[in-house]
Amino acid sequence: MEFYKKAKELMDMEAVEFFGGVSDAEIKSAMKTLAVEFPESYQAFLADFGGGDAGGEFILGITDEEMESAVKATQEERSVGLPEQFVIIAFWEDVLHCLDTGRMENGECPVVTVTDDYKISETVAGSFGEFLYDYLNEDGE
Repeated sequence: MEFYKKAKELMDMEAVEFFGGVSDAEIKSAMKTLAVEFPESYQAFLADFGGGDAGGEFILGITDEEMESAVKATQEERSVGLPEQFVIIAFWEDVLHCLDTGRMENGECPVVTVTDDYKISETVAGSFGEFLYDYLNEDGE
């Protein structure tokens, strides 16, 4: 959660547009729908911001908008082979970025990119908080 807290401090950037936080009930419903437990940092992000545009790239969250919904995107990809442990959080430059909930440890799981045949291509961050912080801070420190 340390990285998420640092990332949250960067959220006042001008180029950040989120749809607004969602309730604990909405988060639990999304987890139940996908039959996974979201990592603590992603749950905090959803509660605080819901999802949205972070400096030009979209982070999927909980919303009724199909193109912006982590639940809908994950369900759609699962219908064509995405393994159950993955939850799609971003689709940047034709690459799926997913939470790998099958590797949950101490309330967090890594963020991975997956290939066209849904195999892990690369672990890009040890947690959602680290993923978000690294993205928002890429021109910083």
